[in-house]
Parts: sequence; structure tokens; C-alpha cells
Amino acid sequence: MKLNMTTHPYRLEQGYELGYGPSAFPTLAEMILAFREPEQDVIFDYINWDNNLDPHKDQLIQEALYDYHNELIHDPDGTVSQRVKEVLLQHYAPDRDPQKNTALMDQLLAHYKQVPLDELNEELTRKIGAVIHGHRAIYTLEDQDADTQSFINDRLAHTNTTWLLPYERPVYLKNILWYRVNTKEDILTAFEKTDSWFTCAIVNPGQPVEDYTYFLNYTEEHDGMALYISTRTPDHFRSVVLPKLQALLPDLGIVQ
Repeated sequence: MKLNMTTHPYRLEQGYELGYGPSAFPTLAEMILAFREPEQDVIFDYINWDNNLDPHKDQLIQEALYDYHNELIHDPDGTVSQRVKEVLLQHYAPDRDPQKNTALMDQLLAHYKQVPLDELNEELTRKIGAVIHGHRAIYTLEDQDADTQSFINDRLAHTNTTWLLPYERPVYLKNILWYRVNTKEDILTAFEKTDSWFTCAIVNPGQPVEDYTYFLNYTEEHDGMALYISTRTPDHFRSVVLPKLQALLPDLGIVQ
């Protein structure tokens, strides 16, 4: 594990030494809190995307279509299959009532699964792919379960379109919800409910997120996990944060 302080932002190269997934969560939470002074806020982001502007949507629809046709989609309660049956009935027998034609819908679905995709009607497959994609895609917080929505909304600090990552803002960005997670417990919950590939800012109370003291971006690269650290207080990092990280990560090497 190595911290490269010759780059801007700093790069903490972790590989997979902390583990992967939930086993790494407690240490990651402690790492984030190492950057925070007692009066400061840890602000996580939740990005809302615009479904209609998604440049990857056609590809995702095709992937959804392929996955369902090849029985690669987990559908324990049959919700996805029911939606597909309704599309099939509307296509082949638009005058039939779905409530009174369940047997026919079952037959249509069985036939659909037996026929190769490239032999099916293109308009029909497009509709089916769109229905499946719409069922499993998460574009905004409203697509999440009620507990996740409440967790984020109850801690909401800012809503804006401020893009702080070092690459061009995606065209289908709708807005960003910035929410406070100032305790280890809240950070762990955020990992569980959203994603451990986190982006967060350490900010002083009442300050906009772009006026951060630290901005952290945790991501996976070809050689493992890496934490990118942007700071406007390098002296504070060296004197206060770095010793905490070294205590937390005893094998941490420093390049400076």
C-alpha cells in the first residue's frame, strides 16, 4: 500500500489489501474520518441521472433484452416476466384483457423464449428491452427503496450540479444530492445502501461543497482500489491527517 504525494491529487494506492466489499467498509470509514476535524461535515454525493439523456440507454436496453431472453435476470416474484407478458399480449392480441388471458400470456412468453432474438420482430424486442431496462435501472433516488430515500433525504445538505471529479461532466447529469454522514455508523450505512466507490467532501459548516478542505474519490483501477485526495490544506494533511492514516494503515509507504 502506497501514498504518492508527488501527484495532484495525492493517490493512495491500496490494491486489494483491505479486502473487497463489506470486509473493507470499517477501515474505509475510519480513513474518511481521519480527514475530518470535529466541527466539520463529511458530505457524500448521490447523483441523479436524466433517463432521457442517457447516451448508453440503447446499449443498456439491448443488454437487458439479451439477459432476460437468456434467463440471466433474477426475477423471483415474476414481476419482470409479467411486464414482458403484457407487452407480448399488447403486440399480438391488443384487444385482449390481460386479466382474462393469463393462459395466452403464458403461451406467448414460452414462445418468445424459444425463438432466437434475431428472428423476433424488432419493434417488439425494443419494447420488451425498454420495459426490462426500466424495471432494473436506477437513475434517481426515487428509484431506490424507501429506506435509502429516507436515509439520504434526512441528511441532505445541498442539491446542485457542482461537478468536482477530474473528468468532463456527463451530459445526462440531472443533479447531485450532497448529504452528511459524520459518524462511522452513517458512513457504513451509506456504503451498504449506495456504493462503497465513494465520492465525498470534507467541508466547514455552512460552506458550499466546492469550498472543501478535502475532496476524496475512491475508485477501482487496473491495479486495484485507489483513493484520490484533493486538498487546499496540504500542511494540515501532513501534520494531522497523514499520522492518522499511518496509524490506521501500518504498512503504508510514502512517496514525496
